[in-house]
Amino acid sequence: MLLTHLDRDHAGGVPDFPHAAIHVHRAEYDMAVLRKPAPPEGRYVTGQWSHGPGWAFYGEAGEDWFGFKGVRALGDKEADILMIPLAGHTLGHCGIAVRSADRWLLHAGDSYFHHAQLDPSPRVPLMLGYFQRRGDMDRKMRIANQARLRALKLNHGDRVNIVNSHDPHDYENCRCEGHQLS
Repeated sequence: MLLTHLDRDHAGGVPDFPHAAIHVHRAEYDMAVLRKPAPPEGRYVTGQWSHGPGWAFYGEAGEDWFGFKGVRALGDKEADILMIPLAGHTLGHCGIAVRSADRWLLHAGDSYFHHAQLDPSPRVPLMLGYFQRRGDMDRKMRIANQARLRALKLNHGDRVNIVNSHDPHDYENCRCEGHQLS
């Protein structure tokens, strides 16, 4: 099971797959499971992994992918599925990239909340921007990663389709292009 991060709305299905390996960034596991450093109160629902699943960790080491550093192939073998560090929303937040022929689908999780944040002149609805800022664990890093995602879209949008977790516009574009997120 590949997770961008362990927030309650992203890890809720973990108990449904009790024998699955849970792939996450080590910094995410440390904060959510080991509580080092202690996460903000209520950030994670520890009962979602209380059954003791197997974990597969990804750290800072890895390859470059379209200018992103520390990218790791799933299990260090499968070059068609990648974990891409995108810290900011959480300390171990990652994107998941999946290759299909010569194109990539990058699920950027909660790196951005509104599709227009990846436009050349980024914008976000006021309340959504406020909600995003309140959820940031490292705002400076989240903003830097948004800028990198914006550059990826501008320079390689013909090869990489970027989607986030919560924007119906991104979902519809992904669905219409024939990509599957499940």
